[in-house]
This record gives sequence, structure tokens and C-alpha cells, in this order.
Amino acid sequence: MELDAIDLTGRYDNHIHCCPHINARSLNLYDAVQDAEKEKMMAIGLMDNFSVTSGYASLINSVCKDFKVKVFGGLIMEPYAGGINPDNLQALMKYSYGDCDRVFKFVSFPTHHTQFIAKQEKRNEEYIANCFSLYHTKEVNKDVLAILDLIAHNQLVLNTGHLSDEETINLIGLAKKHGITKILVPANHLKKETLVEINSLTNVFFEFSYFFISEATKIPLTHIDGEKHIIHGLEKKKLSELIQAATTNNVILSSDCGVSVLPRPIDGLKIFIHEVLKLGFTMKDIDTMTKINPQKLFYE
Repeated sequence: MELDAIDLTGRYDNHIHCCPHINARSLNLYDAVQDAEKEKMMAIGLMDNFSVTSGYASLINSVCKDFKVKVFGGLIMEPYAGGINPDNLQALMKYSYGDCDRVFKFVSFPTHHTQFIAKQEKRNEEYIANCFSLYHTKEVNKDVLAILDLIAHNQLVLNTGHLSDEETINLIGLAKKHGITKILVPANHLKKETLVEINSLTNVFFEFSYFFISEATKIPLTHIDGEKHIIHGLEKKKLSELIQAATTNNVILSSDCGVSVLPRPIDGLKIFIHEVLKLGFTMKDIDTMTKINPQKLFYE
């Protein structure tokens, strides 16, 4: 299928960075929502390392009342958004214009302020020591456990964040013990064997994003502070192997676009779908990974 023929009608993109940032965006919040509405998408999810995004989603819902596209947000527990703090989460779950149940959908452990990522970025020892890690599960910080309880009680989606393979498995194990039933695992950096192991333990969804096969992985960017870093990319052959290991019934595709060096999210998602089709996956697979699975995770 040619790129121009890719249709986004009824599809989801749960990973869009169109909120204000410290580096340039390709579009603003309203642009992203308007694009999704024009493409007749089902829903888009807003992600931000600096702020809870349910407020943005609620604002759009209150202003763009005629739009059919659903807009949702949540919290990435980076330091600038309050960190790993159950009191902060308890308050921000209600942050909206009265439609919090519709707009607050996920809670993510840190994506950049983790020891796993900090070591990749060659940060100093003090910085690394202050980042989140979960290599041991016997003496877990009580705030982490309280957050897992909140996610379970409110039936939210747990996003495991950018952790190592071992830490991801540890967090999923804790999540299941706390009764969490909806889990999304950013899997672009994980080993194939890890995906197979996780699948054998429990049912989760694995997320793969266009950002990680794009040119953006070769450009130093400021993701969380003033330092510029390059994110480790993913070869397309490896992407194919990881999707097969996870199985399409457990995979969600997203754009992870919004940064200025990449196309607008609707175009990034189309390019990603096109590339995944070229890897040998079918349009039925694409529908599963961009319609059926995100519907199950975020709206059932």
C-alpha cells in the first residue's frame, strides 16, 4: 500500500508530544487535535514530561464540543510533574473541568529520569543516584506501592516507562500483585526474550513508536533538561522481530511525534504504518495494533 493511501479513520495514537516544551514542537495542542479530527481518528493521547496532560485534554473537550475525536491524557511521573508521589497523583487524577474520568487515563513511571536512561546518557553519578530504579523488589519504596494501589483502585493504565528489561519485569510483577489489569510497556528498547517472558507471565500491551525508527534518534535533543542527548534507535528488522515476539494481539503502534525534527503526528503515524506494512505485516495486523488494542487498553 502506498503512503498516500494510508487511512487513519478510527485509529488511535496514544503518544503525542504536542504540549508546551523546552524544545521546539512541530505543532501545538489545538493543531494536533484538529489534525486528528480531520483524519477522523478515534482518539489521541497527550504525553508531557513537564506536566499532567489531562487538563489540556479537558480544555479541548470543553472548547471543541463538536469534535468527535477523543482526547485523553495522564501523568508521567518525572520530577517536573511532581515525581513519584502518591499525594501528587491523588490530586492530579481529578485535574479537569469536571470530566476527569474521560480524560485521565494513564500513569507512567519516569521515561527519562530513570537510572537506565541516565546511564545511557552518561550522566554524573549523583544524577544517576537520584533517578528511579527498580532492580530490587523486596524493599520497594512505599510511595511506589501506594501509586500502584491508586492505579489499580481507579482502573488506570500503568505505563512502565523507560526501564531496563529486568526492572520492567519487576514492575509488572508488582503491578499484578496490586491488582492492576491494564499495563502498557514501551518496548522499543527491550530484548526479544524479555517480551516472550512477559507474555508467558501475564497479558500486557507492548508499545512501539515511529520516533525510534526515525531520524530523530540521530539528533541530540533536550528531552527533560538543558542537556542534549541522542536516544538509542531501533533497526527496522529488529522492530519486526520484536512485534512478532510480542504478537500483534499484544502490540500498540504510536507516533511519539510532536518534536520539531519529525513530521506532524498524523503524518508520523502514517509513515510508521507504511513501514510496518513493508515489514510484511498485514492491514488486518495494523487494524489490530492501531484500533482494537488501544480501544481495549484505554476505553474498555
